[in-house]
Amino acid sequence: MTTTVTGVSSAAQVLHRVRTEVTKREQQTATFSNFPLHDQLIDVFEECGNDGWDGDGSIQVAAHTLMLGKALVELLPLRYRTPDITGHPDGHVSLEWYVNTRRLLNVSLGPSGTLHWAALVGSEDPRGSCHFYGDTAPATLLYWLGRVCG
Repeated sequence: MTTTVTGVSSAAQVLHRVRTEVTKREQQTATFSNFPLHDQLIDVFEECGNDGWDGDGSIQVAAHTLMLGKALVELLPLRYRTPDITGHPDGHVSLEWYVNTRRLLNVSLGPSGTLHWAALVGSEDPRGSCHFYGDTAPATLLYWLGRVCG
């Protein structure tokens, strides 16, 4: 697929780079053949790629943060479904695995690679944080993902 750059703004150029990188990586990996993930990443960038995107002083969700989120999802075992991905006003990306009202995991990923997570498994509601270095999925995250999504 060839994409022509039509925008001249810095946001259009960044979006073009994100699309190019996503397209390149989706052709190289089996886990990224999941088009809804691709679509979610593009949607978050388009909706949250500028400061003030929520009309209330929000920070843009940077392409780098989206790429960290993509890398994290690609490192997860294939048995887990793709999370719902949204942007946060603090510039973080939210990844959510929702099974039902008593089984969910929400991970907030910041531009520095810090993951803040909260789970709900029955009456348990553990929370914590860890760092994602880009090469392996954190063991803590895998543990809670297994508990939530089984």
